[in-house]
Amino acid sequence: MNVLDRVINYFSPTAGLRRAHARRLIRSYSGAESNRLTAHKKPRNLSADQELLGPFGADSLRAWARDLVRNNAYAWNVVDTIVSNVIGDGITAQSTYETPEGEDIEDVNDARDKMWSEWCEVADINGQLTFSEIQILCQREICEAGEVLVRIIKTAGKEYKGISRPVPLALELIEADRLSLDKDTYRAAPASNNKIIRGVEIDDKGKPVAYWIYPQHPSSPYMPKSQMPERVPASEILHLFRRERIGQTRGVTWFAPIASTLRDLGVYIDNELQGSAIASCFVAAIKTDTPVGSLLDPDGETTDENGNNLEYLEPGIVARLKPGEDITAINPARPNSSAEPWINLMLRGTAAGTGTNYEAIAKDFSSTSYSSSRTSKLEDRPRYKRWQNYIVWHLCQPVWDEFCNAAARIGDDDFPTSSELLEDRRRYAPVEWQRPEQEWVDPTSEQNAALSSITNFMSTYQDEVGARGGSWRAKFYQAAKEKKLRMRLGLLTAEEQTAQMMAAQTGAVGPADAAQAEQDAELSGGGEWMGLSRLQWQRNRKALADILNGLADGTMSAALARAQLSMIGLSEKNIEAIISDASDGTVDNPLPAESAQ
Repeated sequence: MNVLDRVINYFSPTAGLRRAHARRLIRSYSGAESNRLTAHKKPRNLSADQELLGPFGADSLRAWARDLVRNNAYAWNVVDTIVSNVIGDGITAQSTYETPEGEDIEDVNDARDKMWSEWCEVADINGQLTFSEIQILCQREICEAGEVLVRIIKTAGKEYKGISRPVPLALELIEADRLSLDKDTYRAAPASNNKIIRGVEIDDKGKPVAYWIYPQHPSSPYMPKSQMPERVPASEILHLFRRERIGQTRGVTWFAPIASTLRDLGVYIDNELQGSAIASCFVAAIKTDTPVGSLLDPDGETTDENGNNLEYLEPGIVARLKPGEDITAINPARPNSSAEPWINLMLRGTAAGTGTNYEAIAKDFSSTSYSSSRTSKLEDRPRYKRWQNYIVWHLCQPVWDEFCNAAARIGDDDFPTSSELLEDRRRYAPVEWQRPEQEWVDPTSEQNAALSSITNFMSTYQDEVGARGGSWRAKFYQAAKEKKLRMRLGLLTAEEQTAQMMAAQTGAVGPADAAQAEQDAELSGGGEWMGLSRLQWQRNRKALADILNGLADGTMSAALARAQLSMIGLSEKNIEAIISDASDGTVDNPLPAESAQ
């Protein structure tokens, strides 16, 4: 206190106390105060990379995370749940090359999709993993180890190590453990002006320049003792990890907030099992005045080599006691009725710390209502979508770009040239990524809401289909193919049958002609009457002949001819051509040949 505070405190202790309390509230955070509970903890403001160093840093934490995933069912399920929701069966590509007018060039897109699918089957450098499986492993490593590296390898040709690929390109997965710590600037002086932080070489702005990578895992029993790290340019490496702080160079396992919780949970469950085992041991005790041997083994050894009594318990034991001995029952009260709520509480903390939901982690849906399940799924989806976008932009899209570059190097006609890619890559090699499809929580209400949004122009098919992980283009083209086949086979829906019957009553195409219409369209070779049945084609042809004769002999005016020609389906351009042709009183055989049908 200063002099004024002491004077005020002398004459008015209450006022002095209020001043001291007000000053304390204004000038400090209670959360940063040191008390008997926090005196042993002294957190410091360290850089993102500095926090990853030391014996209790990211490397040690990564080892704990892998141990948990191997030995703890809940930890394994955390990783599997995240991977299943983010990657699913894999994020797939669909080429969307268009004309300047916005029309899809289907033959080019189909050729690109076919070559991409063939390459995805052998994307791994060893030919053992598909591109979808590479995505799954990458997401698992990001969750469990905190990071993963993917090396882009430009092979010498399409044939590499006995594996044939459509383009000279392959991917190699690299574990984070293979990043060399021997080159860390923290331990050794750098050979250049660049800094090397835990195997990652960066420039003065923090941009990765190269990665120092061991050829094999440093703990591999087959690794030579003289193994030296290789400097790989950053242009060949995709380094995937969750950035949680500015200036972070390496990733941290997602189990960082809950590693101690899961360890404690494992210890707690083990203790419960031990307590239950002890509770089941004693069955009976026999007292006697006759001297006997050990409590549990009267005929065997009673002490160890140090003279300590040998004592143990086992289920269903009948104990013989020495004279003067007695058994005091210790009841562990197992199984513990409060164990399950306590375990569930710890699992909720695990779910919160990993960005998942309790039901998915515990696989406990016994007390889940429809509303809570829907709320849980809707709350999780934005988080999973955010990581889907990360995988798309940091793994899938760079791989697609390199795939197009490889196709350009071999001069494939269906892909853009190198100059076109340099000019405008997104224009000449556009792609749409299809994420895993999200199931409806309430199909009826959600479908009606989506349809209403589209009808009222509040949403589009791209928005609604894309929100569920699909491609509106793929849905439309597939629906068109299915409808064409149904029409050919005569498999009409109730709505289509009703429309055909109404058309038949008005003298248009009859329902019996519908199945034949698609086949007639192919035979006609296109045109304005494409898709008509034979009957309707003959009717229109006769109507056109009557109109032409009327124009030629002057019994029909040009205005009436225009109206009737429009009614039978001719375009304005053809109508004007026919009217102009008939203006001289003759018609130059404008009818389609009878043999065309």
